[in-house]
Amino acid sequence: MNFRKLLAVLSIAVLFSSYSFSQNQDIMNVEPLVFESDTVSQDGTKKHYFVAAGGVLLVNGIIGSWNRFVSRAPWAQVTWDEVKHPWERELVYDRDWYWTNFVLHPYQGGLYYLAARNSNLNLFESFLYTAAGSATWEYFFELNAPSINDLCYTSIGGMITGEMLYRLGLEAQGKNKTVLSFIANPLRLYTDPVLRQKPQGSSGMLEDCSLKFGFGMAVARSDAHVPYSDINEVFPCFGNVEFRTLYADPYGHDSNIPYSQFYFEFGGAGGKGSGEGVDDTERKLMYDVHIFSDGMILSRAPDMGEGKDTTVGICMEYDFVWNSFMEFSSIAPGFAFKQRINGDGAALSYQLRTSWVIMGTSDFFYLHRNVYEKPDFTYRDYGYSTGAELVGKIAYAKKNGIVLDWTLHGYAFWKYPYQTQKIDDSGWEFIAFSDVSLEMPVSEKINIGISDELYLKTTAFDNEKNITQIHNSVNVYARFKFL
Repeated sequence: MNFRKLLAVLSIAVLFSSYSFSQNQDIMNVEPLVFESDTVSQDGTKKHYFVAAGGVLLVNGIIGSWNRFVSRAPWAQVTWDEVKHPWERELVYDRDWYWTNFVLHPYQGGLYYLAARNSNLNLFESFLYTAAGSATWEYFFELNAPSINDLCYTSIGGMITGEMLYRLGLEAQGKNKTVLSFIANPLRLYTDPVLRQKPQGSSGMLEDCSLKFGFGMAVARSDAHVPYSDINEVFPCFGNVEFRTLYADPYGHDSNIPYSQFYFEFGGAGGKGSGEGVDDTERKLMYDVHIFSDGMILSRAPDMGEGKDTTVGICMEYDFVWNSFMEFSSIAPGFAFKQRINGDGAALSYQLRTSWVIMGTSDFFYLHRNVYEKPDFTYRDYGYSTGAELVGKIAYAKKNGIVLDWTLHGYAFWKYPYQTQKIDDSGWEFIAFSDVSLEMPVSEKINIGISDELYLKTTAFDNEKNITQIHNSVNVYARFKFL
């Protein structure tokens, strides 16, 4: 493949999935703690640092060229005079579109990361390249002020996204699913011909991989205080699709290799709107895109008795919800305890994960639901936060395939004053996502199920009236299993 063809193919793979949307402005006897990479083989496969750097620059060059010359985004018309003194540019919290900031930026970071991982660098080395790629983009490819939130979500979110995509690409490669492997890892279009080798690593690690199709309805209520009115909403019908994968058994997992075990869920839904929202499209259309993931950074498997498989260790959470009713995201490292109790005909498993939210976001009700009059300046309808996250999960699985599952995510967000806008507020937000589901098999590869999903949010703002919101949806679905 010559360079022009390579560049064209990579442009399609990267650009249209990245920046087609422009921006607005016995536990005592553990082994020594030595982080490893299962990508670099024991025979000393060479690490290609310059190839990794070239991949990072190529991603920035292609995306930047697209924004500058094709979409002609005003913020991409960069000149040397404007960027030659990067140390003089003030860091800010930007006001970009929610999808851009918390999906496209982590994915762009994932592309940097894949360039490094494909070049035989380990996770932490690849993270450094991702952070460097993000900083280069913020300071040299945009006229906008460098963004604090972008540096965080592109770097850390890119590492999380990239490592999961890298491993899923290896799984597809191991099963000779070449197209799927390149979809998961598009930077192979650059690294494979340059290095004349495929990414190296283990496969056959998937415990679960499935696609869910369903339909449902939802009701919602926002309780405000005088002078504002309560808002009742009905979303009468929506269809949804969701991809879920479980990489390695989460119970009894012992490893120094980051993300040698993870869970990843990515779904979307669309349907009839409730009649509320900031514009006519949002009032007519219900939409939902969500990501829930957790990966083990370091884990140990203590012996806690016969029939019990236990994991303790350090984990990383990345969650994202972009819904017509709510907006939410969180990046949070923390501690995890996971255990499965095995019986003769069934197994009971539970998890408890507690984390510190490095950066989180949630919608500001008064802007998101159009309670305030729309301001005449560029604004965002969400705010930045830090705080704590608590995740609980319990599941009962019978050998005949029936599974009852309950997962609860709870967050305590503090919106700090520094990030506020002209129309905004600081204070506390308490948020919970609950998902209860029951599944039963109808064939070897197909399950049917029903789920109830509940969202609850209450606030303790410093100045504005507090609000309480609830959103409840019921979904009937079929799950198609690939394993």
